[in-house]
Amino acid sequence: MSFHEALALARQRAPALLDAAGRVAEAEGAVAGAAPPLRENPTLSAEVGPRSVENGARRGVQYAVGLVQPFELGGRQGARREAARAGLARQTADQRDTERQVLGEVGEAFLRALYAQELTRLMSRTEEAARDLTHATQRRFDAGDVPVVDVNVARVALARAQATVAAARGEEAALLDELRARLGVPTGEPLAVRGELKALAALPVSATTEPRADIVALEAELAQAEAELRLGRSERLPDLSVGIRLEQEVDESALVGTLSLPLPLFSRGQEARVTGAARVNRLRTALEAARRTRDLQVQAATTRDRQRHEALEVLERDALPLLDENESLARKSYEAGEMDLAGLLLVRRETLETRVALLDSHLEAALARVRLAVELGVLP
Repeated sequence: MSFHEALALARQRAPALLDAAGRVAEAEGAVAGAAPPLRENPTLSAEVGPRSVENGARRGVQYAVGLVQPFELGGRQGARREAARAGLARQTADQRDTERQVLGEVGEAFLRALYAQELTRLMSRTEEAARDLTHATQRRFDAGDVPVVDVNVARVALARAQATVAAARGEEAALLDELRARLGVPTGEPLAVRGELKALAALPVSATTEPRADIVALEAELAQAEAELRLGRSERLPDLSVGIRLEQEVDESALVGTLSLPLPLFSRGQEARVTGAARVNRLRTALEAARRTRDLQVQAATTRDRQRHEALEVLERDALPLLDENESLARKSYEAGEMDLAGLLLVRRETLETRVALLDSHLEAALARVRLAVELGVLP
């Protein structure tokens, strides 16, 4: 899969994103619960029984039917709706922020797996060159041009190249498994990466005016805390219960209205007010700190991205054009007897280290570009 295909698959199957989607669905339940105009249902009561006089004789049946509806005062239901909607907004923003972070982790895991794949190819080419050198040294030894020590040194270089290839392949497999875990891909399902680090290092990143999801989540959490604080303050006002009652006593009946109001002498929402005020103050401080941290993160990511690309540009401009030429000239000189084996191996080692450094620079530049996109919240 390509880089963008990996991100698309992460949006569909990453375990962390599936969990975040479930939390959004749960928050929708609180919104549904706060939607009705009244929180409490009306209560219907009924009483029935025989009526008797002093001598025990029955004089008919007495019954009563009543209907009572509690009402919240102080705007409690409105505050509860605001808190539920803010909670849903918070979970939605948390889902987007989780997506931002997960896509960044998947992008970095993809780049490292791609790096390991390109490193394996580079080491395989180095192994092939070492094998050719071993054969060439053996031919020169058979012709009596070089001592046996040169043959042994060439064989040692080949063994080192083979060991490096084996290690690179193992690292590639391990990094693919890490990518598989982040994508939620089962073990039996095939997975491979394709692309070029050089192209991904030039991934376009555009600025956005939209606030980052983690900031939006904190703003929504603050709005939820403020609504819950208003709800706690309104608990100083008791619930009002209004009802109607029909009473029937033998041949007499009465229709009366009822009104009940608990006296807020002891429980006045003290805990909700104190806890809510502390939470609001804490979240306001956290929001200010998060905004400052975001600005610093974007600044640091921008600086790192620029420096990594400057370093890559130096290697590509000043070193890359000379590598193939140097290696080719050194080999021709060795085969012509103008350079000894030690000199050839030194040139090859320097060439390989430079190629690995160039590959490392491609990786660092691509990682810096992905990190910048994550900090800006614009990873495609």
